[in-house]
Amino acid sequence: MKRLARFFLAPLFLIAVTLLAVALTSQPAERPKVLAGFGDQPLVIAHRGGRGLWPENTLFAFERAAALKVDMLEMDIRRTRDGELVVLHDARVDRTTDGSGEVAGLTLAEVQALDAGYRWTADGGESHPYRGQRIRIPRFAEVLERFPEQPKVVEIKVPDVGMEEQLCALLEEHDQLDRVLVGSFYERSLKRFREVCPGVATSAGPTSVRLLVALNWIGLGRLVSPTYQALQIPERSGGLQVASEDLMQTALQRGLAVQMWTINEQPAMRHLLDMGAKGLITDYPDRALQLLGRSTRITSLNDR
Repeated sequence: MKRLARFFLAPLFLIAVTLLAVALTSQPAERPKVLAGFGDQPLVIAHRGGRGLWPENTLFAFERAAALKVDMLEMDIRRTRDGELVVLHDARVDRTTDGSGEVAGLTLAEVQALDAGYRWTADGGESHPYRGQRIRIPRFAEVLERFPEQPKVVEIKVPDVGMEEQLCALLEEHDQLDRVLVGSFYERSLKRFREVCPGVATSAGPTSVRLLVALNWIGLGRLVSPTYQALQIPERSGGLQVASEDLMQTALQRGLAVQMWTINEQPAMRHLLDMGAKGLITDYPDRALQLLGRSTRITSLNDR
């Protein structure tokens, strides 16, 4: 019986010692500079510049979102055939422009010849008010040049093509290392970006999110030492509830800013903010601003 007890107790003792060591050495994330100036106010983050209001991922959208005084601009980056970083969500240009084909198979000149306002409609296709308005897919460098002070969320859409180094170089060139929060659905892209651009804020990748959610579910979330500074998550995924008040509290204790995507209806916005969310990534930033009692008047516009 004593031998059987030792057989079970020894592994339990080792587990307990390991957990204690992890608890004693775990460190919360430090608040990054890109978020430091906001205090504790919930952030309004214009998803693709506010794709519900105007053509997504364009200078036109970013200018108007900035004039609304959103807190952050969210955007996606891909690479053209000739190696330029451009701001575009899809792998193909078909959904948002009058062209067709994969952006990776087109040159920058071919991409920028397309009408990026061509497909946008607010009434199910009855009208297309931004056609022929010279709205195009921008280079990422143009966004950095046009909005040097505006905090940005930047998503790397394609792994393993050197975008991490290229992104870091552009941020350094434009002195905006502390003006961005970088995310990706590819954990290896985030790992590589953190290696080549240490100190720049990043969000958790999908594996890191799943790990934190799982550890939190068994009561061990507070042992995590994050290599990231933000937790960008949907309310639900695959029919499962991701966001919870307990997860929000764990994230806060670990120094993480919880930013929810893509939240477009005000009741859901209010519910998530009440749970502890610190940011709303939304297609309709005007709705989030209104909910928070902030102005929805466009105050000024730069010349395009």
